Amino acid sequence: MAKGSSRKTRKLNPPKDHPSGSRDKDIRGASRSALKHDVLVDLPLDILCEMFKLLPPLDLLQLARTAKSFRKFLMNRASRSIWTHALSAVEDLPPCPTDLSEPQYAYLMFTNHCHRIFTEPQHVKDKRTRFHVNTAVSLYACYKKTKGAEAKKAWKKEQRKVWLAKEEHAVACERYFSKVREREAQHNEALREKRREQIRVKLRGLGWGEELDITQGQLPYDAYSWGFPAKELTEEEWEGIEKGMIVSMEKAREVRLKNIIRTSMINRVNTWVKPAYTSFFFSQPPNTILPSIHQVCLTEAFRTPLCTLPLDQDLSVDLFENAIAQLPAFAEEWRKNRIDQVLGVVRKSSAYKATPASDLSADTVLPLASTIFHCADCNQKITYPSILVHRCLFAESWQPKPQDFVHDMPTPIVPQEIEIPDVPSITDDFSLVLLTKYSVGTWRGMKRVKFDDKAHQHMLAMLDALGWSSSTTVEEMEEKQPYVECLCRCFEEVTAKTGVQANQPRAITRSITRSSSSKKTRKKLVAIRPVEMVVTKKRKAARWMKAIQSCGSHKRSEPHPECFAKLEGQNLVLATTVEQARQPPAWMMRLDCFMCMAQGGFSRDALEHHLSLEHRVEHPDGMNGLKAYVNGLNLWKNYMPSGERYVDLEDDSS
Repeated sequence: MAKGSSRKTRKLNPPKDHPSGSRDKDIRGASRSALKHDVLVDLPLDILCEMFKLLPPLDLLQLARTAKSFRKFLMNRASRSIWTHALSAVEDLPPCPTDLSEPQYAYLMFTNHCHRIFTEPQHVKDKRTRFHVNTAVSLYACYKKTKGAEAKKAWKKEQRKVWLAKEEHAVACERYFSKVREREAQHNEALREKRREQIRVKLRGLGWGEELDITQGQLPYDAYSWGFPAKELTEEEWEGIEKGMIVSMEKAREVRLKNIIRTSMINRVNTWVKPAYTSFFFSQPPNTILPSIHQVCLTEAFRTPLCTLPLDQDLSVDLFENAIAQLPAFAEEWRKNRIDQVLGVVRKSSAYKATPASDLSADTVLPLASTIFHCADCNQKITYPSILVHRCLFAESWQPKPQDFVHDMPTPIVPQEIEIPDVPSITDDFSLVLLTKYSVGTWRGMKRVKFDDKAHQHMLAMLDALGWSSSTTVEEMEEKQPYVECLCRCFEEVTAKTGVQANQPRAITRSITRSSSSKKTRKKLVAIRPVEMVVTKKRKAARWMKAIQSCGSHKRSEPHPECFAKLEGQNLVLATTVEQARQPPAWMMRLDCFMCMAQGGFSRDALEHHLSLEHRVEHPDGMNGLKAYVNGLNLWKNYMPSGERYVDLEDDSS
């Protein structure tokens, strides 16, 4: 930094066209020789100083860099008052530290550069620690010059005070920068809001005032993708975004009108369909498979008065009398359609392929305990009628289309062209707008489910071991809940005397030894062959459904083994006692809401409150009747409780 003249009295060197003896006696301590001949020189020096004091610190720095004459003048010690005045005018700025001059402090605080070189040791964990090399060297030299232990101790104490003062000043500077950023953010947000208001004025002038009033001045979401710079809107910018803004406003109007239509549809459904639907629903026995209220509304009888009449037209009871009368017939047709899809899977199975189609019905085959399905998505085995509400067979759709209901409805839904005023770009079937309130689960057919022939054979073997007829139904099995001892090869465990192959299923071990044909892999397999593998059979018991869930296909033919044995005596008491202690809590049993078909399900208490609070469902017998109905439901989407496991039995040989 230029220190300037150190003379106590500095003369002012006048320009060449001024008399040599001319002086400005009012201003002392600064020399006009620091300024070259310029227009500013003609001004009195005190006026120049007052002008410089009006500049912020960064502008003073930039002015000092424009010419040598300004640098000599502003970096002169006599000009310190100009700098102190400029720094004091900055809001919340901490005072200049004693080890820096005012220009140095301004350079440090108002530019993005630092005039000192810092180093950071790699091993230092505190990332705030920095060292100024020259300062560190100077301090070390000063410490070495200090003689005597007491003097060194006093020197350290003094340096500690200096360091703490610098730390306090650094914290104050951080607070200052935090406030600067906050004020800058507020200023930028004010500019952006002014810009948004300018856009609103433009849109109102184009006739979009009603849309802005409805949204309380909120601009379309698409508008924000253009960004809102912190500056006022110019005419050139508006010409660039006007077309896109109009497109966004048209989309916003379309969405608003859709919401109005949807709300009107829902009100119509709640007023004219919901009371009749809930009355019919509760008139049926619990666990009866019935269509949801959304599927009922999609029938032609209900769609015609709901969707074809103007939304502002008042409806009457006589418009829905015919539709309500057809409700039982539609429910029966819908249920038959769903069951026929399940029967179609049974007819394709190996077990019933040769059976005449007339002998396969919902009353003869589906209720049997040996009629078991396998879901490819969740790898679960499911029985009837739980297959009708299995979650993997439903596709969630936020805005369903007619083609989504090809498997869900007995007859195809024919889209109706319903003309809605002021919504020229909407082409979808508006009768489906009533479905967009919920994420409705639509039945997607039985493509991912097959008849499980292996489980069918295992179930027949279990019934034979129990001494029961092959015509035993699922309902009877659920009522008796028999326990069996698992003797099938599917329950064997492969253990090893040494090595890491312990407790591995035999099927997995075979797949390892047969896989990969590369020479390197063969060498590795040879290395593990000496490990002696031992097939062990532990006595296990399980409830009938758990045993069937764990059974798989047998890879090779062998004499028909005993798959199961009837559990009796002390073993039955042991299995019953252990399994009762393992029973999962009631909240693990998930039920579906028949009104909205919400995926994931509810516990019993949650479903009761959901129907009462969310759907305003009124049971003919009040809340007690609603609670009794919910307690009677047992069509789980997760059929087998996840907490059910095997029961280890004592070995008789021991």
